[in-house]
Amino acid sequence: MARHAGQRSRVPDYLRLPRPHPSVLCYGVGVDSTALLLELVSRGLAPDLVLTADPGAEKDETYAFQKIMAGWMAERGIEYRVVRYITRRFKNWPPYDDLAGSLLTNGCLPSIAFGRHSCSLGLGSADVTLAREGRTGQATR
Repeated sequence: MARHAGQRSRVPDYLRLPRPHPSVLCYGVGVDSTALLLELVSRGLAPDLVLTADPGAEKDETYAFQKIMAGWMAERGIEYRVVRYITRRFKNWPPYDDLAGSLLTNGCLPSIAFGRHSCSLGLGSADVTLAREGRTGQATR
């Protein structure tokens, strides 16, 4: 079928391939997120960006491992960024600049001290359903 000048070729919608969306991995520098990152890369599905949220109070070993993994990602061309919240307004005195300082200054404890865990391990399908439907529910183990 010949095309006339100015006429564009139309590709039917059912033949169009979806454009890939950028993928971002939230990397906690722990065993599970490291295993996930390694597996994605081994399958040729490296994320476009890897983010780590630094609470500022990790163990020295964690920061050492983070540097190793940052080098590993750089060797493979994976963009890696570390973000850290800097508190500018302080409800209590003295000011603090990491999670541990916040807990001490504000007189609170992390949820794990009360036997609760805020990570996603152990989520059941009921919890995922609640999140998908827009309702709130508490994760149970």
